[in-house]
Amino acid sequence: MLSEVEQLEDLLRKSRRRHGKGFSEAETRLLLKHYELVLKWNNRLHLTTLTQPLDFFERHILESAFSESLILPPVNQVWDLGSGLGVPGMVIAVLRPHLVVHLVEVSRNKVLFLEETVRDMRLSNVIVIESRFEAIKSISEESCLTVRAIERMEKMIPEIVRLGSTTSQILIFGAKNLEEKALGFLSDQQQMESLLIPGSNRRYVINIFRST
Repeated sequence: MLSEVEQLEDLLRKSRRRHGKGFSEAETRLLLKHYELVLKWNNRLHLTTLTQPLDFFERHILESAFSESLILPPVNQVWDLGSGLGVPGMVIAVLRPHLVVHLVEVSRNKVLFLEETVRDMRLSNVIVIESRFEAIKSISEESCLTVRAIERMEKMIPEIVRLGSTTSQILIFGAKNLEEKALGFLSDQQQMESLLIPGSNRRYVINIFRST
């Protein structure tokens, strides 16, 4: 019987991402290392309830890979707000090694997990920041914000959109009603679209981007 890690490896090797692209050997190795570290820390930190290989693959890896495929060409930095176990930021960092990825997390224990994971995976393009995202004053124009698991997401939408008001892009995971919540806070320079996550019938990525 295959171990959990071997089962995930099998899924990664057989899968195809958006546009039919598979995961490379290097990407597979790093994603498996991330999974191993999540399993190692999860009992202590409760990083995720989705630890079975198929669940982890579909909800954490594939959803993150979908968001990576949406990142616009001008973007050279990603800010993953409320990063938790490092999703989607860690996966984006693996798939886009030329991007600088900031993992913003307020929980000290989760920050320690992220720091160990970055060291073990040898991800030179990842910076872990221990902070509430509301405390971040400004982010460069060539950035993309990703938001997936922040508590009280609906209530935090105004603050998220404010922080991303001068950035190239904001990607928010959640139900379609978040689009309505965000609409009233967009600037004249921003547009928005809701994209159903492949394989889901109710989970979306709300893509807010600068008008051209």
